[in-house]
Amino acid sequence: MQAVESATVEMSSSAFSSKTYHPADLLHPQVAPVAHGLRRFAFRMGLAGRRFAVNGVLRLRFHVREHKLWEYARGLAAVQSGVPARVPAFRVLDFGGGATLPVSYLARQGAEVLCLDTDPLLAGWTNQMAAKRGWKLQASTHDLTVTPAPADWGKFDAIISFSVLEHIAKLRQAVLMERLATLLRPGGVLALTFDFGSEAPVADAVRDADCVSRLVSASGLSYLDAIGFQDTGERFALDRRYPGRRFTFASLFLRKETR
Repeated sequence: MQAVESATVEMSSSAFSSKTYHPADLLHPQVAPVAHGLRRFAFRMGLAGRRFAVNGVLRLRFHVREHKLWEYARGLAAVQSGVPARVPAFRVLDFGGGATLPVSYLARQGAEVLCLDTDPLLAGWTNQMAAKRGWKLQASTHDLTVTPAPADWGKFDAIISFSVLEHIAKLRQAVLMERLATLLRPGGVLALTFDFGSEAPVADAVRDADCVSRLVSASGLSYLDAIGFQDTGERFALDRRYPGRRFTFASLFLRKETR
């Protein structure tokens, strides 16, 4: 059981509120089916001997830990909620998730996915998997924090990025948010998660709500939930490498306005 540092505060009941981690969020009716699908997909990947990466480590797995599932399931539910019926091929940009479960899950559902990961091993594995399965999934080592996207990428219906932002230098995070936002079509959704809290072990983690506000301002996007960002106040021992650090995960669900 993960240790909790402080008491829970009452949160919005919306499935797509921008907030910090709470295990019960996985039970929300709009999130639970996605969580179930991801669990089944991970297990089947393991049975088939197909590896996938978590936190940059590629190996054979049969499940993902609950807090990672929270990131994946809520994020995928949020971006899929914004898919317009008129779009024949749902286009997704993933930032930093080479060889991870979400990109394969989306591709298996028929989405067209461009995955950016500067690790050539993870990008290569993603392309190999896509070729074998016949998925519309392509991985690139293009570093969006250094070089803007080429014009031929076009616009995306959704952008996802799970626990990558904290590994970007603080001065480049605002640049990244702006560049990701420019790649969204009007009405498109950005689902972003990151380490959060004063004790988060990564140097460039997001520490407080003011930092979150600056990220949202840099993007120029609007919250998917009108309430805005909410911190439950809970902190957990999420990283086995740092058992004495109490921190949490946070999510941002943002939309590009249509006007």
